[in-house]
Amino acid sequence: MRAEPEVSQIKRLRQLIVYARLVAVIVTIIGVVVMAGWQFDVPALRSVLPGWTAMVVNTASMFTVLGVGLWCATFRTSLAGSLIRRLGAFLVILVGGLTLVEYVLSVDLAIDLLLPFEFQHGQPVTFPGRMAPATALCLLLSGFGLLLEGRSLLPQFFASSALFVSLMALVGYLFSVSALYSVGLYSSMAIHTAIALILFNTGLLVIQERSDFVELLVSDTAGGEVARSLLASIPVVILSIGGSLLIGEKLGYYDNRFSLALMATLSIVTLVAVILRTARHLHQIDKSRGNAQAELAALNASLELRVVERTSALEAVNSKLMDEMSLRQKVEDDVRQLSLTDELTGLHNRRSFFLLADQLLRSARRNDQSCALFFIDLDGLKKLNDVHGHEAGDLAIIAAAQVLKAAFRVSDVVARIGGDEFVVLAADVRESVDALSARVQTLVDEFNGSDRCRYPVGLSIGAVRCSPKELKPLGELLAGADAAMYANKQLRRKQALHCDGCPIRVQACF
Repeated sequence: MRAEPEVSQIKRLRQLIVYARLVAVIVTIIGVVVMAGWQFDVPALRSVLPGWTAMVVNTASMFTVLGVGLWCATFRTSLAGSLIRRLGAFLVILVGGLTLVEYVLSVDLAIDLLLPFEFQHGQPVTFPGRMAPATALCLLLSGFGLLLEGRSLLPQFFASSALFVSLMALVGYLFSVSALYSVGLYSSMAIHTAIALILFNTGLLVIQERSDFVELLVSDTAGGEVARSLLASIPVVILSIGGSLLIGEKLGYYDNRFSLALMATLSIVTLVAVILRTARHLHQIDKSRGNAQAELAALNASLELRVVERTSALEAVNSKLMDEMSLRQKVEDDVRQLSLTDELTGLHNRRSFFLLADQLLRSARRNDQSCALFFIDLDGLKKLNDVHGHEAGDLAIIAAAQVLKAAFRVSDVVARIGGDEFVVLAADVRESVDALSARVQTLVDEFNGSDRCRYPVGLSIGAVRCSPKELKPLGELLAGADAAMYANKQLRRKQALHCDGCPIRVQACF
């Protein structure tokens, strides 16, 4: 729904850029043509009609600079164009400002005849080549507007001020009101100077993309429609009516009072016609928009009904699908748990241990923490299975697993990697391995002496420490702990032979 308005706005922005470039070409041509008139002494190129004020060389050269600067301003991404625009604006500000200084301070800064145009030197005026004060003021304002192009408010202020002054001069020429161009600030502004200033400053206004004025001109709102319609027609209509009535008055068809009354009447009629045409256009737009909204509302109602029907069907399908997914997720979780967990003891299995141990070792090395690896073997499992059966062996394995879970922290990795083999990897170990082994033995003794014990448990333990700087692989640590466990088991057997009937004590060998 938003694509068409965006396209239309972009199209209108491009049209404004095209207008600004056309204005830049026209203003540049005006300046070049006037300078050619002074160079080759062609009075028709210097003034519009014989006896009218001629445009001086300084003014013509500044229009050439302004035209080039406006053309460069329409290419915002060009660094070279931006530099040319700013240099041209500085030059126009300098010439316009110095000319005003000459008028205000009554001095001659010798800038009027700097350009080598000999025919200008012989003009029968006090200061040949000097532009009018109003022209200098407009050039100064236009230069500032061009220099600050792209800002928010200042360019609009300067361009609007220059546009107002030059428009007053043009109206003075059209209606033969000499007070508007031959008294005070309007003493000698040429008519084509006024036209060039109007064109340039309207072009400068329409390329200010950040301005509310341009946003209004390109918008698809009712305000945008009114602005485009009235701004294009009202000035032309009013000036055309005034000019036509002035010609009739000069030809003697009526006097000035009748001309004034007729202009008022025709202006009212014309303005009413323009307003009615604009209002009718807006009415058609609103009517079309209302029809579109009604069709959209009916379509939405139909879509909502279809959505409700489809939603109920989808909810039933989704409910069934969620049940199936829940069942499948449960099965997958069970499978995943079985793949990483020892079914008998609930400890990590061999696969899970190697995955977690590798991550724990890397983390400990990054955090500069020491680790301890314990290799634990359940004593006499084969004999227990042979005498009392495998159920008794399973109970002994479960009891050993419970002892190890109670002896170590939750963050330590406790795993059963074989029938009667357990491993424990503990990171950030503050206690000695002797103390940890003694804790295991204490828990074994407590279990063996409790009413929960059906078959006494004996454990052989081997342990190795690993500092974070050693970077030993896991396989090497396991081999060291296994060798220590085997040595511990041999020592325990020798102790059992020399002390028959004594309680079995667990000793760690490192």
